[in-house]
Amino acid sequence: MDNNQNLLDGTEVFKLAPMDIDHLFRVSGRNGNSLSPFRYNPEQASSSTPSESFKALTQSPKFQQIGRRLLEPDLRIEFHNGGGVVADDKYFALLSTNYKSVLAQFINSEGDILLLLFPDWETFLKWWIGVYASKGMGGYQTVFPNVMGIEVLVCALNCIDIYRRSYMESMLDYRAGVNLSLTTQDFVSLLKRSLASKDKRWLLPTMFEITPGLKNSSIALKPEHIQQVKELGFVTSHEEALTLDERSKIIGTEFITSWMGSIGWQATVLTNGEERSLAKLFMAITSFTNHLVSFETGANGDTRFRHQACTGPELIGKMSMWMEELQKVITNTAPRTNTVAPAESGNNSAPKAEVCKQCGTEIRPGKKFCNNCGKAV
Repeated sequence: MDNNQNLLDGTEVFKLAPMDIDHLFRVSGRNGNSLSPFRYNPEQASSSTPSESFKALTQSPKFQQIGRRLLEPDLRIEFHNGGGVVADDKYFALLSTNYKSVLAQFINSEGDILLLLFPDWETFLKWWIGVYASKGMGGYQTVFPNVMGIEVLVCALNCIDIYRRSYMESMLDYRAGVNLSLTTQDFVSLLKRSLASKDKRWLLPTMFEITPGLKNSSIALKPEHIQQVKELGFVTSHEEALTLDERSKIIGTEFITSWMGSIGWQATVLTNGEERSLAKLFMAITSFTNHLVSFETGANGDTRFRHQACTGPELIGKMSMWMEELQKVITNTAPRTNTVAPAESGNNSAPKAEVCKQCGTEIRPGKKFCNNCGKAV
């Protein structure tokens, strides 16, 4: 990241040289933990001089707050960008148990460390979606109606990539039509080649390459999974032949014309000194929608996924609820309720709760966005 576009009010920006990190350890008195992106190098600390930027940071009233989040966070969200023509990038959002401020850490093209301190998660989220996500269009048709095994998603993404490949080959061969048929054996062979390629110009390998920890998922492809993508409208079949169906063509065309890259991220906490992954997500961004995929581990240790197509405002609401669930885990607190604060003494009635004008959901006190649809209050 080389600029701070669309930064919102209340956000502060600091820049450090790589050598400043060792001085940050020493001056802040922090020992660091395994969630921090950085480790202390005592030899470098004793032989280097802090930059002027570091001296400016030490004079900030937010110095200890930044040191706590950067060196000893309670929650780390690791983001990877890539896919299509988007340059690879890796950055972090770091939080402490007080949940309030969020420290985002980037490395720019000169190797400097950029620290963006947001007053709260909602401010960070609004900025992040404004920079990285698509506004999208409402009414996107449901693709995967249920939680399903990851093998179904792998097959569906393979269908989309095969359509894109066939479309490009038809252009190179000056053919008007696109070849939509192949054998089941060729379908499986292309799937394996795609995963082995690690080529982020294609959607399927991109998901595994940029979603932290997803490569460890166990995949056991079976005929039933091809049957499921058939039922979802991605393929039709006849004996050993497969033909790409309408859904492969529609979504394939969407990614041919407007794929804006992808983001994979993982939330991690420390439990008894051990790192524990709380959630893995992948988002493929097009001008039509944000394809948000969340992963979970089933009872048998298998990986399952849930897909949602979100507009920008809808994404704000879903990510806000996601963070609330993470916060319950790391603080072991009970879920917050939708109750309204009791009335002042002398008043016999409690004030009415505010509701969202778009979807009618009750708005929790102090919230800036609807947790259901994401509309600003």
